[in-house]
Amino acid sequence: GLVGIGLAVSEEDTYYIPVAHHDARQLPDTHIVAALRPILSNPDIRKTAHNAKYDMMVLANHGLELQGLASDTMVAAYLLGEKSQGLKDLAFTRFGITMTPITDLIGKGREQVTMAHVPVSQAAPYGCADVAMTFRLQQLLEPELKTLGLWSLYTDVEIPLVPVLMDMERTGVALD
Repeated sequence: GLVGIGLAVSEEDTYYIPVAHHDARQLPDTHIVAALRPILSNPDIRKTAHNAKYDMMVLANHGLELQGLASDTMVAAYLLGEKSQGLKDLAFTRFGITMTPITDLIGKGREQVTMAHVPVSQAAPYGCADVAMTFRLQQLLEPELKTLGLWSLYTDVEIPLVPVLMDMERTGVALD
């Protein structure tokens, strides 16, 4: 489920909104949804995500429809032939930056907990780093797509397909 929302206006201007952490007082979900709905559902406000299909699904399950998806850095990395499209892997291969792995926060194996058990004081820097890196990757990958003649494929086919695939995955597809 939705534990927190990371947002970036620029690489330096990032925010983390805790939603369902066990260690902190938080605004009620209804307040957060009401505040974010006008922004997230506005198709004129262009959004970027890394693995947007997943983010859109989690948001939709909480009553938030994301419209205006303009970029998905995971899809961009795939089109550019990256062996691994994971955010942490791309941060390392593209910028030489080692990001904190999720297992540093939630543990592994039997000791593993959910993000809801991670203190906000640890989750916030982690979430902000993720959205800052997504912003930075967009700035790098989009010009590469244009240079390689992949921009039209990306913007006209791949990005519009993301919400369609998300909807199919959420709703299910009948097979005969």
